[in-house]
Amino acid sequence: MDTKTITKEQFIKETPERVFKALTEKQELERWFVQEADIELKPGGTIRTNWAPGMGEHGKVKEVKPSQLFSFTWEGAFSPTPTTLTFELRAEKDGTLLTFTHSGIGEGEGWEAYTNMGKGWDAHLKDLTSWIETGTCPPPGPRG
Repeated sequence: MDTKTITKEQFIKETPERVFKALTEKQELERWFVQEADIELKPGGTIRTNWAPGMGEHGKVKEVKPSQLFSFTWEGAFSPTPTTLTFELRAEKDGTLLTFTHSGIGEGEGWEAYTNMGKGWDAHLKDLTSWIETGTCPPPGPRG
């Protein structure tokens, strides 16, 4: 099966250490991304997220390189098969360049929710940036 990949870049005026914390800690994820998050931050560890009661995803942590890389599988209500989310961080000038990749996205039946997923990720990355840079952002939940 052919799959699609969404790739986004976002510059954040903060250190890679701070950005990594926002991507990997329960309390941080629950401020800018999802209503509930549980994560075992080690390869093979589990990650579970809920946007709202009964509406969530789960997966396995693939790679963890503090302040550099965080990758995990992602499956649930919106995907018939697992996809992969990867966050790569690189120190740049006075902040961090975040490269986000969502890969393994299928097409056709069962994948309809992914039609506008790129716009949703734009909104989430904007929320992440706002949270890290200003300490404020919209309430966590689905975007797009």
